Amino acid sequence: MVLSINDQVTLVEVLVILLGIAITWAVYYGSDRAELPGTAPVPDPSIPDDMTSDTRGRSFS
Repeated sequence: MVLSINDQVTLVEVLVILLGIAITWAVYYGSDRAELPGTAPVPDPSIPDDMTSDTRGRSFS
């Protein structure tokens, strides 16, 4: 099957549009569950803060 130049250009255009839709979906899928600034849960004030730092995996001492 041989496609003409116009058919090839049209095919590429359609594929690029579909790729753009797929990338947009991949970026925004599940973004409604993202923790945005100002929407982080407020910690319970009756629970004291953890006073020790977790330094596992860090190279600086």
